[in-house]
Amino acid sequence: MHIDTRQFPLVWMSSSEPSNWESELNALLCQHERFVLLTRERPDREHGPRGEDRKRFALWVKHNRESLKHVCAGSILIVSSEAIALPLRVIVVPLGKAFGYPIRVATEDQLDVEIDRLLNRF
Repeated sequence: MHIDTRQFPLVWMSSSEPSNWESELNALLCQHERFVLLTRERPDREHGPRGEDRKRFALWVKHNRESLKHVCAGSILIVSSEAIALPLRVIVVPLGKAFGYPIRVATEDQLDVEIDRLLNRF
């Protein structure tokens, strides 16, 4: 999994290489500034972290959940249509509870509103 922080506070996640998620997420925790995680890839076995990386990520989230929920305002999965977004919204609710921050599903035209809601929710 690759993390791109060049548009901070918008932080992009993808399955592309090189895998740098652990060092980048650790650095984000140390910054103590709120950010939003964005991705266009659905959280499934084809697009998510692979095997051992998935286990390491789950363990990292478990160990860093409290710190993460203070700096991660939320995560947004960007999809191409409302027809795709509707069923995914139901699926991501339990994920948000597990990660400790809200997870949203939005279309491109809803993205700015969702980002604003997450960054200004406290």
